[in-house]
Amino acid sequence: MQREELEFIILAAGKSTRNFPHSKGIPHKSLVPFGSRKIIDHLMSEIISAGGKYITIVVSDDNAKKAFQECFKREEIVENKFKKSNNQIGLELLQSIYIPKDVNIKYVIQKEPKGLAHAIGLAAQEIKNRNLAIMLPDDIIITNDGISVVKKVVEKYKNDGSKGNLFLTRKVNDISRWGIVENGKLIEKPKTSNSKEAAIMLFILDKVVGTRLIKAAINADTPGTYEYEKWQNQEEIHHSRYLNEESTKDPESMAIRTFKICDEDIFLDCGTLEGYEKALLYTLTTTSFFREENREFIINHLDKICAKT
Repeated sequence: MQREELEFIILAAGKSTRNFPHSKGIPHKSLVPFGSRKIIDHLMSEIISAGGKYITIVVSDDNAKKAFQECFKREEIVENKFKKSNNQIGLELLQSIYIPKDVNIKYVIQKEPKGLAHAIGLAAQEIKNRNLAIMLPDDIIITNDGISVVKKVVEKYKNDGSKGNLFLTRKVNDISRWGIVENGKLIEKPKTSNSKEAAIMLFILDKVVGTRLIKAAINADTPGTYEYEKWQNQEEIHHSRYLNEESTKDPESMAIRTFKICDEDIFLDCGTLEGYEKALLYTLTTTSFFREENREFIINHLDKICAKT
């Protein structure tokens, strides 16, 4: 399979209330700072490094769509201003977040938060028969070897024959907080499990599962269906149901395979206020353009910082 056949879907339609107050007043948490860039800039660079050419971003409304579009548009007036003032740092940082012209970005609006199955299904309706690479902005992986984890997962998928479902995972202690991959199935936040492999950040779904999710999304907006009634009962419609059903029908092809992150890789949980602040601190001192100055600042003020605790 050529990498271009993968459609990357970034799920960015939630209100991000777990990240308040940092995410308050902006459409989504993926638009908050992350070192010298935003989280969304990091995700886009990961996708592009993996050869991604087709990207669909699921947003909550037209205002959110405009906010993302503003992030990606070229700022020629600002560029010229930086050039005239010889602000090389500002110019390099600005140009580093631009999207290549051959990358196609689409937007899908999810007006109500009906769950991942609904969001993915809405996006899949706009996609022409491609396997789906789903990106969750909650998690960021900084790899020990500097090679994008998204690129690694895509390479694994291609080398495996570009069929079926592949999930990026990490070992966790509290399985009740995560979707757990066990015996080729995805179990949502189990109380007990023989597995501790939690699904994180990225998973690739076969087009067969994508077709099921399209139908689920349509049903969620159609009175009288299982999905519609589930949402009326204020229950989210989760993709695990449809994924597991396909896995049961065709365990050889549709069972979930996993790609485990290395123990040396850094896992940053940006989905909570506490986790995001740690992630921001980490990136400001390791990946930021001003990382050396930031580290020096912290070292010089460490005694005062510790004294205030």
